[in-house]
Amino acid sequence: MSVSEELPTVLPPSALEALAGRLDLAAEKIESAMTDAADRWERLHEVFDVRGAEGAYDLLDRPVRASQDFAGALHDARDRLVSVASESLPDLRRRREDLAARIDAVNIRATAAALDVAAAEARFVRARDGEDAEAAMPRASRDRLSAWADQHAAETAVGELEGEIARLRRDVEQVEEGLASSLRGISGGDTVSDAGGGSVDIAQNYWGASQSLYPGGAGVAIGLEERLTRSLSDASARRISWMGRADRDDVRAWVDGHPGFAAAVGMVDPEKAQRLWAQTEPASAAQLFALAPFAIGNLNGISAKVKNRYNRETLDQLLASDDLRDDYRAHLERLEEELDKPDAPKLLSLFQETADGSPRASIGWGDIDHADQITTLSHGITEDLAAFPDWAHSAQTMQTEVARRTSATTATVLFMEWDSGDIPEVEHIERPDNGAVRLSHLLHGFRAQNPGTQLNLGLHSLGTTMGAQMMADNPKLVSNAWFYGSAGINGQTAHALERQMDAADLVIHATYAQPEPTSPDDWVAPIGRMGEHPVDPADIDGVRNFSSEGGIIHDKPRGNGPVVTERGLATDGHNAQRSSLPYYRVNPGQLLLSPVWAALHPWEAPAVGYLDPDSQSFKQSVVDIAHAAENPRSGK
Repeated sequence: MSVSEELPTVLPPSALEALAGRLDLAAEKIESAMTDAADRWERLHEVFDVRGAEGAYDLLDRPVRASQDFAGALHDARDRLVSVASESLPDLRRRREDLAARIDAVNIRATAAALDVAAAEARFVRARDGEDAEAAMPRASRDRLSAWADQHAAETAVGELEGEIARLRRDVEQVEEGLASSLRGISGGDTVSDAGGGSVDIAQNYWGASQSLYPGGAGVAIGLEERLTRSLSDASARRISWMGRADRDDVRAWVDGHPGFAAAVGMVDPEKAQRLWAQTEPASAAQLFALAPFAIGNLNGISAKVKNRYNRETLDQLLASDDLRDDYRAHLERLEEELDKPDAPKLLSLFQETADGSPRASIGWGDIDHADQITTLSHGITEDLAAFPDWAHSAQTMQTEVARRTSATTATVLFMEWDSGDIPEVEHIERPDNGAVRLSHLLHGFRAQNPGTQLNLGLHSLGTTMGAQMMADNPKLVSNAWFYGSAGINGQTAHALERQMDAADLVIHATYAQPEPTSPDDWVAPIGRMGEHPVDPADIDGVRNFSSEGGIIHDKPRGNGPVVTERGLATDGHNAQRSSLPYYRVNPGQLLLSPVWAALHPWEAPAVGYLDPDSQSFKQSVVDIAHAAENPRSGK
């Protein structure tokens, strides 16, 4: 018995990468050619004005959008090819090489074992039939049994190897089928018109549903989520263009009737947002600034300077309105105070939550458009802009301390756009999932505006659940992440992150206090891991654990200076900063009375938080983030 399975052929990653490059080039040429045609058409209109032909001015609008969609489809195809080339094929090729190296040895062993069995059988027969059978038989029997055992082991090895080859074949076929399916599901424009202007039916025409590519064949579909995301992005961009040129009263009426639109602006694809802003005329920009500044300020992918200018105007308009709740007004006033300080941060987004009108925002310190490294921080449950002063202190301190330790240019961003809910929602995944989508658009916007920057995350509590999901859904977007007091992640997400860490695409650090994860006084984080996201990231293979118990941090400064050591305080509970309620250092039975307890026992409160600038976990993160800025390729 020998290995008879032929090894499947695994395509070299370079072949898919070359094809991906051709698709990218084709997409750029298609989009450039159509844009050039539209520009020439516009210039023609400046010369010729024919009455009754006003509709011709928009003749190329749909073809331009269709070409942009088709170019986007080619870019999507490129991304899928690159993903398979970088993630699946290297592993399959390593497995194939390993199996190929083992086949000869396994076959030689099986052949030798078969010959040994034949020889042992012959010796057994001679011993049995010989004159001294009684003396020779025991040894001949033992030799025959040993030969049989060796042959069984060799045949088992053959079977195991053939099973591994069969699994490799199935995995190769699965990757092939998955890639083919994803490429079939990519389409460009939704409608094709014939020469007479009539609609021509095509294979895929609405919301991801499709017809068979051939009679009697199976239908093909792309995900509804992907199609909906594209449609929302396109529709939002078209609405913003309309706001810049429509009648001012019509714009005011539409904005008043659609308060949720400000939140949808952030979902516009960053590259589309860049084109939209580049094509916005000065008069349109002025009208948007006056009537709907959020429509530009919340776009991801354009410069932080522009976003800040428009969002500051949105802030002024919100504070001037009469229908803003008192507590929300207080939140925005504290935000305004921070923005008015010297070396003020930039307001990267500002909108009101559609459910209750609560304000949401992202704020950034440093030169975000040109920084070598951007680290984004985000909160956990029960926190919103009410906690902005505490989080701003942590973010600004992190920016200052990291910048002091590295020659690289750095920026720090505070992401407070997501509704993390309250304690009853902490065990569920819905709110982190929603936050992950918003965070991904923000980070993709940074990447579009500043392609070479290293993107990092610092996440607390349920924010780790949210950020982990975002990283799982957007591989290679983030280089490093720091998790503080994690409320857990789900199993599928954990496996996705583990694969990224194995491929050296991601480094994750998580707080860990011996003998239990997180801070020994943090009894809140484990509650979050009792629901739909039970995995503690500190337990995942490849995660780098760092302490929050209090202790010495070793920091090697730039140049050849001596190593500096300093002590960080222990984290006393689950809170992120020192003044955050309701997580004072109290027993579970005292949770509801924590403000009263704090007032009566001032020596017990406020507690040191994970991101308190005096805590060990914060100080260690600063050292690690600065190291990552100095060593962008390693992680890292």
